[in-house]
Amino acid sequence: MPSEFGAILKDWRKVRRFSQLDLSLEAEMSARHLSFLESGRANPSRAMVLRLSEALQLPRPAANQALNAAGFAPVYPSLSDDASELAPVHQAIATMLEHHDPFPGYAIDRHWNIVASNPGAEMIVALAAPGGPANLIDILIASAGLALIENWDEVAVLTLSRLRTEILELGGDAQLSALAGRLAAHERVRRADMASINLNQAVIPTIFQVGEVRLSLFSVIAQFGSVQDIRAGETRIELMFPMDEVTAGFFRR
Repeated sequence: MPSEFGAILKDWRKVRRFSQLDLSLEAEMSARHLSFLESGRANPSRAMVLRLSEALQLPRPAANQALNAAGFAPVYPSLSDDASELAPVHQAIATMLEHHDPFPGYAIDRHWNIVASNPGAEMIVALAAPGGPANLIDILIASAGLALIENWDEVAVLTLSRLRTEILELGGDAQLSALAGRLAAHERVRRADMASINLNQAVIPTIFQVGEVRLSLFSVIAQFGSVQDIRAGETRIELMFPMDEVTAGFFRR
């Protein structure tokens, strides 16, 4: 009878679309031993769980779950936001956002909630959803009825594609799936078509219309490479850069 670890291993192998042979080659182990681990005929060592987690590119919470199922302590911590160990991380986020000012910059968590932002980003958010949600997907949906984002359909379809990719990489996520469902259900997204988007462009910006000024911005997304804490490690910093001098001058003023 499959063990809890064996069931987790098999589920993630299917999520990653690996055959047992594919995964055994990726993890540098025998397909026979992998089969025994999935069926519960063999128990993994801690090193083997970590090796398979790396081969399957498991998200940190899933890697902890696999370790627990195999009888080992989790390797990735999950600290409270005010933990002293995370102070350098929070300072790094604040420094990046401050240095990027006057151009918009914000940090979001795994579920696209804004956890930090600079004045440029706060201005854009206030225009898109005044007094509204602090979640980027909900803000995008709320702005659909406004004339603020000139290429809203294009931005929404590309955002939905990005959301779906993240869900696949995570092996599923209920909150992200709910956000994707709300965005996909929007009438303008249902009418839109990826085929209508010119993906041959070198850069696909978000174009804002603020009064008489047309602002064109593209994003750079940064993530921490060595932060082991689950939530902090999933934080993404998105910095928006101007595509033209009109946009740059607007924010500088």
